[in-house]
Amino acid sequence: MHAWEAIQQSIEYIENHDDQTLSVEDLAKIANLSPYYYQRLFYRLVHKRVGEYLKLRRLAKAADQLKNSQNTILKIALDHGFLDHSHFTNAFKATYKVTPNEYRKSSLQLDHFLKPNLVLNYTMIEENVPLIVEDMVLTIRKDKVARDIELIGKRKKASIKELGEPKINSLVELWEFNDEKNLQSVGIDVLTLTPDPEYFDYFVGFEANEQLTGDRQIIPRGEYIVCSYEAEDFEQLVNVYLYKASQYLYDTWLKEKGIETDPILIQKYFHPYTKNCFIELWAKVKEDHDESLG
Repeated sequence: MHAWEAIQQSIEYIENHDDQTLSVEDLAKIANLSPYYYQRLFYRLVHKRVGEYLKLRRLAKAADQLKNSQNTILKIALDHGFLDHSHFTNAFKATYKVTPNEYRKSSLQLDHFLKPNLVLNYTMIEENVPLIVEDMVLTIRKDKVARDIELIGKRKKASIKELGEPKINSLVELWEFNDEKNLQSVGIDVLTLTPDPEYFDYFVGFEANEQLTGDRQIIPRGEYIVCSYEAEDFEQLVNVYLYKASQYLYDTWLKEKGIETDPILIQKYFHPYTKNCFIELWAKVKEDHDESLG
């Protein structure tokens, strides 16, 4: 067994036993590692301390129960390993900046720290060969945009360091414009870097219509690497697998292939909110790498 597989084994155990008291020693035994080496390896692969990870996954699952069950806040807290109502409320507010009761009564959407699939860090696929991870099917191909495409929509600046971290999702509101105005079956968002290296520009829209007003965004012509993925559940597709597919594309696949990309990512949502939905991530290849893709 590889070291990452041992850590993944403990991650799966955490996911299925978050209602129990779990110690580093217990988890190290499951991974067949010493507590010292287990903690070091866990942090290196997950980028969170064991205790912090436990808390964040418990909060994520508890947050889902707040919206999708009639259970009391106390029962939800106890079911997910928190000592009492106060302990749960304090941890929830410290992480999401809102109390469990406020969240339950609101229409807020939260981003959570996701359960990692470490296999994505160590698996390479060839073009057009599907990779299946849990309920996600992922493929990668080359494609080309023959001309610049103008989009119309709305944009907002967001923090790079908050990507993948638990928080209130303040970007989802931009999709209201798209849902109201877009009569097509494809929604598009575009992520680009800003002059401030700590932030990125997030744009949501669709191909421009001269009768509509709004912010403009260009999808530049050129060569692209396209990561396409699908899952049976739209909510999981957007809230879980989008981040994991992006990580795989940039942190694993493009690095291993030695392909450099421009600071722009286009995300296309086909048939959103339906059972046959899927998403494509379009990463633009730097022009001096175009010939090598040939």
